Amino acid sequence: MRDALPDIRRRGAELIIVGNGQPQHAIDFRETEHVESPLYVDPELQAYAAAGLKRGLRSSLSPGVILRGLRAFGEGKRQGATMGDPWQQGGVFIIRPGNRVDFSYISAEAGDHPSAEAILSALDKRGRKKGGRPQVLAGE
Repeated sequence: MRDALPDIRRRGAELIIVGNGQPQHAIDFRETEHVESPLYVDPELQAYAAAGLKRGLRSSLSPGVILRGLRAFGEGKRQGATMGDPWQQGGVFIIRPGNRVDFSYISAEAGDHPSAEAILSALDKRGRKKGGRPQVLAGE
């Protein structure tokens, strides 16, 4: 989603990342991944639970996860050390002021993310409505 950040911002939104590790993990992640977005941590997983995001062994080690991992490896991507809860899955939400959720994507398993095109399309549709600057909230 980092590659879509300029397009997200051109649409008047901001990408906010919420990780489930400790504050030092966020500092390390920001530096190694060159993150330019606001970055928060939720080590108690309260926001994850409130959003209904999945957590567990089955969603972390399924055949689909293995296939996505192999595909990513073939594309030259590498998994770094796991920081935070390895069983917690993420999601992506577009939230407007007043806590209005315009887009919701709950990852079924590790590596399951919406496409940047889906997020940008949702911003385009919702961008025509009034209601303040939207936030794209991504939990990893």
